[in-house]
Amino acid sequence: MSDPDRVCVIGQVLLDVMQGPDSVTRLGGIIHTARTLCAIQSPYCIGYFAPEYLDKDIQRYCKEWGGASAVKVGNTTGSPNLIIVPNPKETSSKQYELIDYEKQRIDYDGTSLRRVLADSNISDIIILPDRFPLRETLVACGETKARVYADINFGPDDLSELEALGRKFETIIISTSGMQFSRRYEGSADVLCRKLFPYCETVLLKENRGGARLFGPRTPNSVITVPAQVRPILHSVGVGDCFNAVFAVGRRQFGDRPALNYASSIAAEYASFIHPEEIQQAVASVLSIPPTEMAELSGVSLPWEKRPAINIYIAAPDLDWVDRGPIEEVKEALEYHNFTPRFPVRENGQMRTEDPPELKSQIAWADLTMLDDCKLLLAVLLYDDPGTLIEIGLALERQMPVLVYDPYGRATNLMLTQLPSVVSADLDVIIAGVFTNAWRALNA
Repeated sequence: MSDPDRVCVIGQVLLDVMQGPDSVTRLGGIIHTARTLCAIQSPYCIGYFAPEYLDKDIQRYCKEWGGASAVKVGNTTGSPNLIIVPNPKETSSKQYELIDYEKQRIDYDGTSLRRVLADSNISDIIILPDRFPLRETLVACGETKARVYADINFGPDDLSELEALGRKFETIIISTSGMQFSRRYEGSADVLCRKLFPYCETVLLKENRGGARLFGPRTPNSVITVPAQVRPILHSVGVGDCFNAVFAVGRRQFGDRPALNYASSIAAEYASFIHPEEIQQAVASVLSIPPTEMAELSGVSLPWEKRPAINIYIAAPDLDWVDRGPIEEVKEALEYHNFTPRFPVRENGQMRTEDPPELKSQIAWADLTMLDDCKLLLAVLLYDDPGTLIEIGLALERQMPVLVYDPYGRATNLMLTQLPSVVSADLDVIIAGVFTNAWRALNA
């Protein structure tokens, strides 16, 4: 995607700390966008907000990766801009914790920002609104001829601030993974478009492992839907920023659909690697695919509003005397991605040894009826529970997709390891399998 035009990225630079077996610390915030632009060989510059201790690292990084200018347009005090990510794979909420976020203060430097934007080669501006003065920033951007994009996952709280641009944004971008989508827009694409179209030409809704939709030009009835490339990942931190960058650059060269498919594929690669060298190599492989082929790329397309209708039967010893921790992990993960987990014990009752046969039979048949109402069975194998194993067999007999979450590594039986669609101790692998098998079930 080498291009003489330059993309200007405006926003905060953070220091990401991704926790896990192999903890990783690296520059984040708008550096994720910069890292992607370097990988696709698109010239860029950044206007950044950060505390002083990060300045040298930011300058050095942009020089080494893209030969780009990095101009500080606001100094951050009161907070180290350090963000802790305890769940980097985003099986459920990433639960970001920005240290001392409430104490953060930003001293805005409008003169420096205008100096950045004076570059006549800037064709596109990507803004990631946060706690910096958005109105003043947008006024300066509006004075340019560049196409302006805004990812509003973290603001603004008052949409009227977007009017400060003085014209329409090329695209306003949001993700189903952010709290804004559920809280402000009721988790509805229709509400999203109705509220945002006064400010932009198109609305881009990124739907995590379910793909993405571009609505426009002025009605949600005009939509381009592109699939996600679903597979187990290393992390999800900055993947949405990667998607934004590829889309903004790619649509100028190839049009919307190929650009969105390039974005989807490159974002999947970004989620699989940490180091810039690895990312560049993976991205080069994707960019070797011609735009005509990329426009027809297949994958998983599972819109947010269709997922609640996908009932997932949770086969597990979900009993009051059992440690339910892994079951709760599955519940949180499925609900986070807007699926509907069904819990037979919780909904139909827990059998007691002393219960009369009639009640036991009633509970058993209610569980079977629930199974018939589900698209998938997800078993949580805590131990060799006969009920769980029988339910797995019943689902397989119905030719229903079966996934086995095996957190303690107890699955060794031939039938148990070979017949289900997915068997894994990694919840990320299970969630990837849920998306893939749910999509197949809906399209069978």
